[in-house]
Amino acid sequence: ALVLDGGLATHLEALGQDIDHSLWSARLLVTDPGAAMIRRAHADYFRAGAEVAITASYQAHLDGFKELGLQPEDHARAVRRSVELAKEAAKEALPEGGGIVAGSVGSFGASLHNGAEYTGDFPGMDEAKLVAWHRPRVLALIDAGCDVLACETIPCLLEARALVTLLEEVRFPAWVTFSCRSPDQVCSGEPFVECVRAVAACAHVLGAGVNCTHPGHVGDLVALCRKCLPDDKHVVVYPNSGVEWCGQAHVWKEGTATADERFVELARSWVDRGADCVGGCCRTSPETMRLLAAAMDEASCQLPAGKPRSRSPRRQ
Repeated sequence: ALVLDGGLATHLEALGQDIDHSLWSARLLVTDPGAAMIRRAHADYFRAGAEVAITASYQAHLDGFKELGLQPEDHARAVRRSVELAKEAAKEALPEGGGIVAGSVGSFGASLHNGAEYTGDFPGMDEAKLVAWHRPRVLALIDAGCDVLACETIPCLLEARALVTLLEEVRFPAWVTFSCRSPDQVCSGEPFVECVRAVAACAHVLGAGVNCTHPGHVGDLVALCRKCLPDDKHVVVYPNSGVEWCGQAHVWKEGTATADERFVELARSWVDRGADCVGGCCRTSPETMRLLAAAMDEASCQLPAGKPRSRSPRRQ
């Protein structure tokens, strides 16, 4: 399986950065010291064995930049910078080449800074408004030369449909991953299979799956996803560590995380059930990804003769 990175923003927090803002890690894009820390965090994941870096644009939305007194052109510049930093980190950490850069397109709900990416409660929004809201960031990521778009933490069918509409417009490869509250429902309560089917037919969607979801739900979700997707599309999974986020208090509920060794054990089972792109989200770390990469290397060495290795979900 292709190894994605782990939680970028929570690694930045571990490195001492304050990201409690509606922009989250994207807040660091507008200062030189902050950008340097983002580059370092990406490099830490590449050195740990990740093959994909997901950019710091997850919550890089226009309204958040306005809160900082910045203009629309500053927003576009910061989003482009997120791609540049990931590319620079790849060159630094992988001198022999490699490193896929996935441009993060986080849910509209994340911009509300109230945990709505885990509920799908988007007051006043419809499909057309969501397309218009997502468009500036998507165009900036494409302009900066990312390899693939990572449309992530999508909690509802409405936003999935909006992203498909936008992808049909920009005609650029992407994966779409959902935040889920159970082994068969996205966070809005809608059936996971309906959401996967909504994106599966889009020619520009290279894969679908799950992110920022409790690891205990992922196995069944992988199996459902594999059944719904065409054989040539990827199943992409990067759950959180199992730790719970309180969107109102903006704190992590301690004592709910999955140990790294258990996370890797579960990841092996996700691959067995059809996942071929695997990483981590919030509160997973470079150490988690180091153990995961080692496990994936071991598994690839044991592939039967003639069984293909994972293909890369990037622009060809």
